[in-house]
Amino acid sequence: MKFSIKFWIGIVLLTTNQPLGWGAMLACDTIAINKHNEFFFYLGIVLYALSWGMLGLGVLLAGPEGVSYSRLLLKKAWRRFALLFRRGKSRE
Repeated sequence: MKFSIKFWIGIVLLTTNQPLGWGAMLACDTIAINKHNEFFFYLGIVLYALSWGMLGLGVLLAGPEGVSYSRLLLKKAWRRFALLFRRGKSRE
């Protein structure tokens, strides 16, 4: 089955919104703490909120089938990450 470019853009948005949102908020909060500057704290909140927009747009573009497929991709990615983490711990 061949999917449209709209579908694949939706998949990219669905699979990247959480890491980007959480990562941006974490990085901005770290900078805010180190520099004692509230601007970065609020910037982190804005970037996290934008990741929710990415999620919504991804759902609209990919549809229900894309949501299921992105969940499958994320599940596989987390399993691989967990395997790498476990292997790294066992070597210590």
